[in-house]
Amino acid sequence: MSIFSRKLRFMNIVEALHEVAQKQPNTVGLKVTRTSEDGTSAVAGKTFGEMDHEADIWATYFFENGFSHGKTVLLLVPPGEDLLIATFALLRLGAIPIVIDPGMGLKNFFNCVRRTKPNFFLSVPRGRLLYYLLKPFTGFEKALFLSDRLKHKLAKRDFACAFQPEIRSEDTAAVLFTSGSTGHPKGAVYTYDELNAQTEALIQTFDIRAGEVDFPLLPVFSLYNPAMGLTTVLPEINPSRPSTLDPKKIIPSILKHNVTHSFGSPRLWTKLATYCEEHQVQFPSVKRLFLAGAPVHPTLLKRVQSLVPNGRVFTPYGATEALPVACITAEEVLQDTYQQTLQGHGTCVGHPLPSVRVRILPITDEPLDTLPNALPTGDIGEITVSAPYVSKRYLNDEVATKNAKIYDTDGILWHRMGDVGYLDEQGRLWFCGRKKERVITAEQTFYTDCCEAIFNAHQAVFRSALIAFKVKNQIVPAIVIEPKANLSEDETQSLFRELHRLAQACPVTEPIKNFCIHKNFPVDVRHNAKIHRLTLMRYFAKHPLYVHMVED
Repeated sequence: MSIFSRKLRFMNIVEALHEVAQKQPNTVGLKVTRTSEDGTSAVAGKTFGEMDHEADIWATYFFENGFSHGKTVLLLVPPGEDLLIATFALLRLGAIPIVIDPGMGLKNFFNCVRRTKPNFFLSVPRGRLLYYLLKPFTGFEKALFLSDRLKHKLAKRDFACAFQPEIRSEDTAAVLFTSGSTGHPKGAVYTYDELNAQTEALIQTFDIRAGEVDFPLLPVFSLYNPAMGLTTVLPEINPSRPSTLDPKKIIPSILKHNVTHSFGSPRLWTKLATYCEEHQVQFPSVKRLFLAGAPVHPTLLKRVQSLVPNGRVFTPYGATEALPVACITAEEVLQDTYQQTLQGHGTCVGHPLPSVRVRILPITDEPLDTLPNALPTGDIGEITVSAPYVSKRYLNDEVATKNAKIYDTDGILWHRMGDVGYLDEQGRLWFCGRKKERVITAEQTFYTDCCEAIFNAHQAVFRSALIAFKVKNQIVPAIVIEPKANLSEDETQSLFRELHRLAQACPVTEPIKNFCIHKNFPVDVRHNAKIHRLTLMRYFAKHPLYVHMVED
């Protein structure tokens, strides 16, 4: 039984960690595997009691340096053990961690910091240069750098305060930035109440039990684990370059620690599945695997499902501001929905969670002061959601808040996901693509997920991307292909003719005649899977000769 099922309101995740530490002080809550250059690995572990005590020691040190309730802290610590302890220490003080992904690019990163103006800077030593570059326009009150020397000093401390700040459920707990893949990154403000509701939804929807073992390939999700009584096994992965993960380090950890639960992007699990198939590896201890961050090809779902003979594979749908919204199993995709995806109907992301309401609105790029009437079942529109854990605003960004949030006549907040899709007769949600990436021509509108599935089915295509392209000052749809292998000029032209025939065979893609090759798609750093279609569009606008039109 989870802690949250015993005490639903109000408990923040730090209090939950403390309760776990009181009841199970000697249970290992964190494992870190480190592989040396000679290939040998060693595992360092921390019990829940040690984690709780260490969070108190760090919180005391932060407090001595001016960190306090309500102060914002720019947190630049790589995912892992230090990030976990630092975050709990800040929350224990009532300080507000601001988490910005440096992988979004320096320009976006600097704009995010300038907009939020954090009070404090907390980083590892290599962030010192960033601190001096940021300080002139932020006015940080102080900076702390978590060097090995400082951590060693703190580890020797015996004295620690037990902080009990007067925290209200509606107080800001953390600020989590979006990736900014289709616009500028925005800081989603999460209250303690919203984090609690999010944790409860995960526990209840997926039947997560205390004592299970999580292996988070997206390490930020490990922040929820102590509150749920899960042991976290931190993977050996470079968070700034996730595609460089080494299966020879990852797979033995999953087997050795009897992992029951893991979350990762389709790109990472493609790499792991290939290794497992070559070496005939399965994960009998795993109960549930989550693949998210980008649409997941059914072939990959089938491959990954075969790796977990005693578990299920899920593809949850959501966003930084609202997660999770809906979920579907690999089994349902393979047995039911994939054939419709191949016919251009989009990607089914499953039924909304019990606490989530979904409304499909007419598509508009303008702010909405009132909630419009929902579209009929089956009509494509803008996906809008309401749930107890939906973030209500963006930090210091009133324009973005106004564009994304709507209150209905009952005072209920709805979040515009920035995605388009529809609900089917069974109440399932179908994803058709990002709103900003749709291609609008004089004749019709094309949606990325509906179109790309047609071309992704070709055996030579690794992935495809729908973009807008100008021909004689008219917008037309074009398909960019990332092939599985290098192609000669003749092979490329042959592929384009075959893709054109595929397009003509489907009403959704029939007008598409323009094709181009890009050997390495730009993708997000966080998941290493979300295609930056607008970047591709700008590239081919500058290089129109690379776009080939196939005549009927």
